[in-house]
Amino acid sequence: MDVSLLNPFLSSCQEAFSQMFNIAPQNKPPYLLNPIGTHPWEVSGIVGVSGDEMGIVAFRLHRLLATKMLAISGVEADTDEEKEAMEKDLVTEFTNIITGNAISAIPNKNITVSAPFILSGPNHEIPWPKNTKIIAVPFITRQGSFEVDLCFKER
Repeated sequence: MDVSLLNPFLSSCQEAFSQMFNIAPQNKPPYLLNPIGTHPWEVSGIVGVSGDEMGIVAFRLHRLLATKMLAISGVEADTDEEKEAMEKDLVTEFTNIITGNAISAIPNKNITVSAPFILSGPNHEIPWPKNTKIIAVPFITRQGSFEVDLCFKER
């Protein structure tokens, strides 16, 4: 994977959290993700990437952080089911925003993204491309941690 693709995603996450939720996330060093291993994330927003680059972007977080993001946004739900649906919608839209902003900041590449979708539940599985490295970038905030995972096939 071209590591120059990493910085636009880091910047996009930091800017979106700051602008939308007044949260200042700090990224930790990236690492190679084992796609077969277990993980702590309860919700993942997934976007497929095609064009000059092909792969998957995942925005992964704990449900508690999604709940806090929803509360900060001022949205209220009447039932637990409605709240869970709204949290998933928020993560879907946030995934779309950070991916769209990052892709638009990558010069000289023709890249398109799919509509985002959500995977949730303990240790849910993401359909990562086979034989491709996945770079995970963990972030910490006062409200909770999250991770952005990037998997682009070499062309």
